[in-house]
Amino acid sequence: MQRHTRKAPISIDLMACVPVVVIAALGSTAFDVQAHKALGSPPALAEEYYTGGRQGTVFSTTSRSMELPSPAIVADPKLMEMFGEGEAIFDGNYVTDPDSPNGGVGPIYNNISCMNCHPNYGRARRVDRWTSQFGNGYTAFVHTPDGKLVDGYLFMLQTMTVPPYVPLAKDVDITWNNFVDQYGNKYPDGTPYNQGKPTEGTLVYPSADLVDPLLPLPDDYRVSLEATIGLYGTGLLDAIRDEDIVAEYERQQNAPGPAKGKLGDWIYEEHDGRKRLGKFTWHNTRATLQNGPGFNGMWNVYNLNRADRPMLFASNEWIDKQEELGLDVSALRKPQPEEITAEDMDALMVWHRGLGVPAARYLDAPRVKRGRALFNQAGCAECHKPSWRTGPYEFIPAYSNQKIWPYTDMLMHDMGEENRGLTRDFRTPPLWARGLMHTTVDHTDMFHDLRARDFEEAILWHFGESEPSREVFRNLPKRDREALVEFLKAI
Repeated sequence: MQRHTRKAPISIDLMACVPVVVIAALGSTAFDVQAHKALGSPPALAEEYYTGGRQGTVFSTTSRSMELPSPAIVADPKLMEMFGEGEAIFDGNYVTDPDSPNGGVGPIYNNISCMNCHPNYGRARRVDRWTSQFGNGYTAFVHTPDGKLVDGYLFMLQTMTVPPYVPLAKDVDITWNNFVDQYGNKYPDGTPYNQGKPTEGTLVYPSADLVDPLLPLPDDYRVSLEATIGLYGTGLLDAIRDEDIVAEYERQQNAPGPAKGKLGDWIYEEHDGRKRLGKFTWHNTRATLQNGPGFNGMWNVYNLNRADRPMLFASNEWIDKQEELGLDVSALRKPQPEEITAEDMDALMVWHRGLGVPAARYLDAPRVKRGRALFNQAGCAECHKPSWRTGPYEFIPAYSNQKIWPYTDMLMHDMGEENRGLTRDFRTPPLWARGLMHTTVDHTDMFHDLRARDFEEAILWHFGESEPSREVFRNLPKRDREALVEFLKAI
């Protein structure tokens, strides 16, 4: 049975993967953009421009710059074919009818399209209504104040069901609250935060609550929101060796200063029979992409079952409640029919790993150079580690031994009580290509719950371990604050 509507195998013009970019957009060095050949023949630029290394960087500043295959994929016809098939799986709208293409959703689920949560393969945007579809990548966690998930609600609240089943909650009420810091939302020079913007003088953060919850809740329960992140470049992050992340952790523990990252747990990975270090999700709860958020998303978002995930993604408490409501749950307690094949998952993961990273821009501009110096001076690089060297990578061998520039240490940091959600600890998010967010996904919302509306606010929400860096930024002259932001936009 055909499960997915396939795109035709891609016959691609290599130059289309490396669109001509206005020279000024990449800095002052003149060059001729060339098509990537077998293992890449990119233009001659300083290595920092190659955010994804020579095999993972795409030279595009268009609205599609986060959707392009990396040079490593383009160079391999078989990988390109699988990339196209995986893209069709990701782009599809899924339906409940098990006999239809893209069928099998439910009986309890979160969404009907990956693109709804990862618009143009980038980051989700903030929303006012939980039921908003395209661009809303919020996940809700129902937990106690100490971060323990409430029984029955799992780690991903599901609010959609196939009738007659009843969801865990009918809706999530989202409220945006004003926040005023100890300085009255002003810089030492007296200017308000966000000066000259519609948001002048304000900072906001979301709170959430369940509408008509189905299962019992403790009196002190909380609902925290977390947002999806961009998909581009995750294959390169997957190729960073565990021992190198541990080495960075040990460096921070022995270094002066407040940045003391935390390692993720060691997680047993069935696909290779090894324990691997957690380094994906906001809390480093997934170790490798082969058992990561994307690999499992087809199961825990849509409830599409496969040979290695035969049981329904649903809590026993939810199933028991459906039975209590008089519904037949006999089929829910049994292994489910295969709804997505191993072949489809292989193609999806080639696409996932194969998305290239847009090249850095403007790094030679004097203002950006000044911003880089201030970024380092403020201590931002202590957590936003600029570069890594990848290790051997079996899934895309050309990704091995690449110098990449993601600006993350892959560790979790205490971001202060002001940012508390499920916990106060969050993985340092990569900063590469954030300057293209408005072009690719039509917003600049950032931070774990999208409370930051742009780069300035993202810095101003740095508390906990990162508060000293926030204070350095606050005390800079306006022109230097703007230069630091320009550097962030360039990388």
